[in-house]
Amino acid sequence: MKKNKVVIHLMGHDYTLLTDQQPEKVQRLARYVDRKMREVAITTRAGETMVPTLTAMTLADELFRAQDENTRLIRELSARQKEE
Repeated sequence: MKKNKVVIHLMGHDYTLLTDQQPEKVQRLARYVDRKMREVAITTRAGETMVPTLTAMTLADELFRAQDENTRLIRELSARQKEE
């Protein structure tokens, strides 16, 4: 599979990634992560070294909440299908 070289920008720093993902998708993800990092930096006033860790925890929380909601919806759909 062809690897794409993509430069992303996070908190004023450039990072070059080699990925099999589409560059547009990688850029979209990077913009989201950058936005979250900036939000964390502003709301917590954390030092530059703590921002990536706090952002990772924030994103993990978002993921877990989305997974829980997905599980809830699957159970609700399954229950409705059994009622029919």
